Amino acid sequence: MPLTQWNVEWLNHNSQRSYPLADEASAQDTTDSFKIPDDFIVGLDLPVHAAMDVEPGNFFVRTLGVFPTGFSITIAHRSGTNIVNVATALIPREGHNKNTTYVLGGVEPFDDTVGKIVIGRLDTIDDQPAGVWEFDLDSGRLETDAIRPIIRGVQAITVRDGSEQSERLTGDIELVPGENMQITPVVVEGQDSQIIFSAIQGEGTIEECVCEGEEAEIPCIKRINGIVPTPDGSFGVVGDDCIQVLQTENGIKIVDNCAAPCCGCEELEAITKDMERSDQQRETYSRFMDLLQASVTEFSMTVLGARLGDRGCITCE
Repeated sequence: MPLTQWNVEWLNHNSQRSYPLADEASAQDTTDSFKIPDDFIVGLDLPVHAAMDVEPGNFFVRTLGVFPTGFSITIAHRSGTNIVNVATALIPREGHNKNTTYVLGGVEPFDDTVGKIVIGRLDTIDDQPAGVWEFDLDSGRLETDAIRPIIRGVQAITVRDGSEQSERLTGDIELVPGENMQITPVVVEGQDSQIIFSAIQGEGTIEECVCEGEEAEIPCIKRINGIVPTPDGSFGVVGDDCIQVLQTENGIKIVDNCAAPCCGCEELEAITKDMERSDQQRETYSRFMDLLQASVTEFSMTVLGARLGDRGCITCE
């Protein structure tokens, strides 16, 4: 702590010491080529969910990127030999003023963390070389009072539909019932409040379909020949001695056992050939009858003409 100034403003005070880095942190990168100036990071507040198994003294600045357009900072946590990134911040050069506060956003599995980091002056760090510099726990350790537990409660809500997941929803959230769904709040004095989701059947609970083409809503069958289904939507099809109802893929099959043919393909083929031969013989008999008729006619004319001739009868006295 500097001894030449007393009761100075908090952030200005921090610019003259290593805070929020721990006093024992060297602020030197792993290659000894870069050192974080005291007046660069002058404030840091990192809330961590209480359910996370972390050690407050094991948070540290892992990387610091120095670029012409701005800076990037990554805060990490070490547990044994395992190091996990906790939060990151991007600080643009353009528009920056001394002691400006920036968002320190959490990354998975600390994605519910939303902290803040205060950046002081930029002229001192610009004396350092540009690049991305890495630090370990000893050189970049943060003071434990910069890490605080998140107050117990729901921080955000996400909605998952299959493989799709919504963004984190925060603030006031209203639960609205959808198709065939009922939401009922239950508040009983002395007991935990509950929200009950019920799948129901009822008018006014199905939204109008806005689908088009093959996905458009098609009116369903409500009755067949005036007969309605059971309350659960079932409709029975029953056979008798001759009619048999069988299940098929995506449907039913109705079989008439009494009217099934007794002959197979071989028998039907033999009968067909016999009928074809019979038809050919019928045509042969018909032609023969025509020839026979012509022959009889010719015979009659020849014989009768020979016996009678063309003279009249002779009258005998």
